[in-house]
Amino acid sequence: MGTCEVSQREARAISGKPRAEWPASFRIVWDFSPANIYRAEDGASPDDYLPSEYRFGEADLIELDSSFHGHSRRDDSELWTIAAHKVKGVIIHWCNGGVMTPPLLDINLGCLVITGGNNRIAVCRADGLVRLPFIYPADKTELFAARLKRGAGGHLGFL
Repeated sequence: MGTCEVSQREARAISGKPRAEWPASFRIVWDFSPANIYRAEDGASPDDYLPSEYRFGEADLIELDSSFHGHSRRDDSELWTIAAHKVKGVIIHWCNGGVMTPPLLDINLGCLVITGGNNRIAVCRADGLVRLPFIYPADKTELFAARLKRGAGGHLGFL
């Protein structure tokens, strides 16, 4: 895959801009490599995660948003108000043809939370992404299936 490098000037120009004003090269591309699961969380190392203990899933982003608890909630208007430098980094990474590990979600005390990837999710939301892939602990598969099952047949997918 070829890349279209975003210049420093273009990178500065992204800050605070709505999706329509991001570079045309912006494309969301996910890395589903089990060996890179640790990249879902800031500051983690490969030794922190055993790939066999995690699974990939996907769900409608709007359903996830309605299920997130407290600090994991973020709406469209907050894209640039929280960690703007990280948001810009996500946009630039994808503009330059990079891939990213899906966000890491968990269920803690019965609540759906984002363990890693708040900014990736915020950028996906701003881009209008419908289905969001994510990583979750394998031992919580039943909890995720129950938590995200809505309507006939549910919306949770397992990758």
